[in-house]
Amino acid sequence: MIQLFIIIALAFSKPLNPKKVIYAINCGAPSNYKSPSGIQYEKDIQTDPETVVADYSLNSEVASQQIKYTREPEIYLTERHAYKTFSYQIPLQKEGTYTLILKFAEMYFDTKGKRVFHIKFGQQRVVEKLDVVAKVGKFASNDEYIEFEYVAGQVFHNNVLCVDAVQEGKLQVNLEKTKFDNPYIHGIVLYAGGISETDYEEYQYMKENWEKVINEEKVKEELERQKKSEAKVKRKERVKIRNDHLNELENEFEVDDQSQNVSAPVAKRGGLRNLITSPIGTAGLFISFFIGMQILKKLISAISNAKIKGTEKEFTETKPKQEKQVKEKSESSEKKNKTKDTKEKSKAKQQQQ
Repeated sequence: MIQLFIIIALAFSKPLNPKKVIYAINCGAPSNYKSPSGIQYEKDIQTDPETVVADYSLNSEVASQQIKYTREPEIYLTERHAYKTFSYQIPLQKEGTYTLILKFAEMYFDTKGKRVFHIKFGQQRVVEKLDVVAKVGKFASNDEYIEFEYVAGQVFHNNVLCVDAVQEGKLQVNLEKTKFDNPYIHGIVLYAGGISETDYEEYQYMKENWEKVINEEKVKEELERQKKSEAKVKRKERVKIRNDHLNELENEFEVDDQSQNVSAPVAKRGGLRNLITSPIGTAGLFISFFIGMQILKKLISAISNAKIKGTEKEFTETKPKQEKQVKEKSESSEKKNKTKDTKEKSKAKQQQQ
């Protein structure tokens, strides 16, 4: 029943399609990262000297915490924050509908109202008073899905023009500071398509049913473990069958040996294998190989000599025949010439008379 439930849940889940991800940044990370879902996150190349990187993977107490509502906890272990408003520039391509997914998780405060900030496209606010702890608590992912239209070099959010949102073909994403601590961010994903085409519904389901999702994942992992265990047992069974077959062959060898020499001692179990792998058996194999190579060498030499003699014999038999034919041809030619001379002399004699 549980297996059926998992199959149904997976069938209705809609993960983010990596092929439609235009751009992704692992904020604060010094290297690229490929998520389990196949999204390739680039390292953070933000050059603003007034921003700060926090790497929570270096803090064992924080890194050991389970981050809820995500299958990509590595994204939330690094962040970039600032003591002022700061921004990211996201390259845009052709015109169309896009969804910007901004990833947050509160790793420091555990009380709501401690950190609050705004998100803007250019001068236009698209998310106001974001308080991650108030929405999902501490050590939990809060992903903001923001759909927008990119038309004629301008960006529209909810049909409202976002002034100064595009500069040199890049979307200006501003994290606006308030009096409640500092703005921050963990990851950015630009997706080609509207929210309905993303994993938004799956993410909402995950937040509402986290314990159930965790149990499903545990059951799924257990099923995978059982499959691997069963496959391992089957491999061992196949090896055992092969070994049993080899032992049968060895027993047949022992019986045959005993029938030929009754007085010979009975070989121990595994005698054939032991004989082959023993020093004497190895030496015997080497000697047999050496003798075989010598025989093969002599055989090749004999064949080569036979071919040479055959060629010489053929040449010897052919040469007299050729000389005889030349001689006969020469004699025939001489006879013709003599006959011709005789006829000419006879003719000349008749003309004189």
